[in-house]
Amino acid sequence: MIATPPLTKSSDTLFAVQYLRAAAALAVVFYHVSALSQETWGLDPERVDHVGAAGVDLFFVISGFIMAMIVGRPGRFDVRDFWIRRVARVVPAYWVITLLVFVLAWTLPSLFNSTVASLHNLFVSLSFVALEQSDGNTGPLLVVGWTLNYEMAFYVLVAVTAGLFSDRRLLAASAVIIAVVVTGIVAHPANLTLEFYTNPILLEFVFGILVYHAWKWGGGRELGGRRLASIAIFALGIILLVGQWERPLQDWRPFFWGVPAMAVLYGGLGVLTFTSPFLARLGYWSYALYITHVFVVTLYIKHIMSAIAPISLPWQAHYLIMTGAALAVAAGFYTLVERPLSRLTLAWLRRPRALSVAEPSHGA
Repeated sequence: MIATPPLTKSSDTLFAVQYLRAAAALAVVFYHVSALSQETWGLDPERVDHVGAAGVDLFFVISGFIMAMIVGRPGRFDVRDFWIRRVARVVPAYWVITLLVFVLAWTLPSLFNSTVASLHNLFVSLSFVALEQSDGNTGPLLVVGWTLNYEMAFYVLVAVTAGLFSDRRLLAASAVIIAVVVTGIVAHPANLTLEFYTNPILLEFVFGILVYHAWKWGGGRELGGRRLASIAIFALGIILLVGQWERPLQDWRPFFWGVPAMAVLYGGLGVLTFTSPFLARLGYWSYALYITHVFVVTLYIKHIMSAIAPISLPWQAHYLIMTGAALAVAAGFYTLVERPLSRLTLAWLRRPRALSVAEPSHGA
């Protein structure tokens, strides 16, 4: 999952990316609503939106696309500015939420099922590295934070291959990802960290890179007569995802969910060309929604619903209430925490450079 500020001048026509980020975040919200409902009452999430977990796969494909677009821009690639921007966008908001989880797990452990509030787990979580923790897994304190560990690893790979070896097409980065995934499939590493970083889900970053190059080769924003093809590809991707909503999570999710996500992104770039400030704003909130929605969903299902049990409501009403509450919290977090902290961090990290060197930046 990648955090993104308002669209820049160089990419202000890619509203499709913002809309699809919003859709991916909402899909993950609905999946966790169903999963927690099953955990709490024994309800079956596969009936409604098990495939909502594929929102993560769409996020990874989008991330690969965006990194390829950033690195492929004309001009000198400034690896330092690239890394500063990645850190400023992702780290501050995530650290705030991680520290909140730690404090809650430390003071009110009854709120959690398996989260262990140890300093070791906290430091590992803040590091964005999937190391084995005291509870025997590689998952960070924030349950959805495992995706950020993959994102950070991908950013490091992009920075190294593009910054040090001038791999502006990310061919070397793609080759490294494919190689480690093949190694994992063949070797079946017992070490949890090696197992994590050789998971086939990494291929979805490569899928996003492929989508970027196909989109660029096809003329980018100038779709012309290819609009019908874009509509067909977009619809096919959605059908493939919705048609397998009962498929459980598995090792080959890049094939079953990543490939349809490719189709959704590639087709969406040609279909979702309209301007909607509301949908774009949902896209801006997508990172905040992703890292905060678990609090809202858990609070509502485990505590609020028990208080309103005498009131008979259809499940659609509960979904609507939770979605509205999650979006409200995300909007507040984005406005009051994520965006201000991101700007402050960006200014702070750039300060030494501004004092010593005056040169234009070609970063994202």
